[in-house]
Amino acid sequence: MKFILNTSADPHFCALFDAQNNLIEQKSWTIKRRDGAEVFDFLKKHDIKNLDFSLIGGISGPGGFSSLRVGAGILNAISFAKNIPVSQIRADVWISRFLERRGENPSNFLLNSFSDGVFYCAGETTPFRLQRITIDEAAKKFKNNKMFVGLLPVEKKNKFLKRIDIPFEDSAKILLEVLDEAEPRKMFMPDYEFPAV
Repeated sequence: MKFILNTSADPHFCALFDAQNNLIEQKSWTIKRRDGAEVFDFLKKHDIKNLDFSLIGGISGPGGFSSLRVGAGILNAISFAKNIPVSQIRADVWISRFLERRGENPSNFLLNSFSDGVFYCAGETTPFRLQRITIDEAAKKFKNNKMFVGLLPVEKKNKFLKRIDIPFEDSAKILLEVLDEAEPRKMFMPDYEFPAV
């Protein structure tokens, strides 16, 4: 079995796959203070105590401080209990793969910084070198040349013409694909903000 968790981008979700990467079930929610309850209900339903995992992992950030801590706690607890490493990737790597699949420029997006402003890609390699600027600076600098990708609050989206939302049905499969390629580690470490504040 493979278990993945997203407590970074909206909507938050978790998903369970079989060993051949076939989706068994996925669950999403939008009320962030329910992160722990939603994941525990999902894992209880699937009787986690009796499951063998070949992969567990999730998005390390950026994201809300409490949500990323909850995600890290859950993934680290499973990792410890099952004695397996945990995989993690940043949201920009996941979004880049999604855009690539759509045939779009994988560096052509603005990513919410969950503080004052947005991140933009300052390099063409993955993971990107990200720079933080304010929403207003981004509007002046990029005009309509960059797009928001599904992580930004709704009230911010009108400053740019184009907004891409990652379809829920694709998001878990693309995340699993990227996590499968990531180097597993002993502990999941959240990236609350990057570059660091």
